[in-house]
Amino acid sequence: MISILLFSCRGEDAGDLQKIDQVVNLYISDKNGLDLLNTENATAYKKIALLDLNDPNTAFKPITTFSIKKDAGNVSYLDYAAGATRILETTSGQYPENYQSEFYINLTKTISDVEVTDLDTIKILYLNDPNFFKVSKIWYNNKLVFTKVSDEANIVKIVK
Repeated sequence: MISILLFSCRGEDAGDLQKIDQVVNLYISDKNGLDLLNTENATAYKKIALLDLNDPNTAFKPITTFSIKKDAGNVSYLDYAAGATRILETTSGQYPENYQSEFYINLTKTISDVEVTDLDTIKILYLNDPNFFKVSKIWYNNKLVFTKVSDEANIVKIVK
C-alpha cells in the first residue's frame, strides 16, 4: 500500500493569515424609506438576478452566490460575497494589487400587472496584498457609493 500525504502551510503564526473582507450588504429603498427587497411590500422587487460582465467565456453569466437576508431591524438586504469574475487591474505581485468585478443587477417588480425590470450596474474594486483581501470601493450605476473605512462592514444603501 502506498500512501501520499499532501499538505500546505503558510506558517503557524496567526499573523501569517490573510484577512478576507469581501462581503457586501446592499440595501435598496425608495425615497420614503420603504424596503424594496422585502417581498411582503407591494412595490418591492420580486425577482433579483446578478449577471457577470467580466466572465471571459459566457456573456452575462448568472451569479448565484447571493441571498436576501434580514438585519436585526428586520430590514432586507442583498448579501453578496463573491461570484463575479475579478479582473486584475495592476501588475501581479506589485502590492496592493487592484482587482475589479462588475455585474448587472436586474431588479424586477410588478406595476399594474406588468413586470418591469430595472437594469443597474455594480462595480467593486478590491485591494489585495499578503495580509489582506478587501473591498475598497463600490460604484452603483457609475456613481461612487462606498469607500472602505477601516474595519467597518461593507454596507451600501441605495435609494431608488
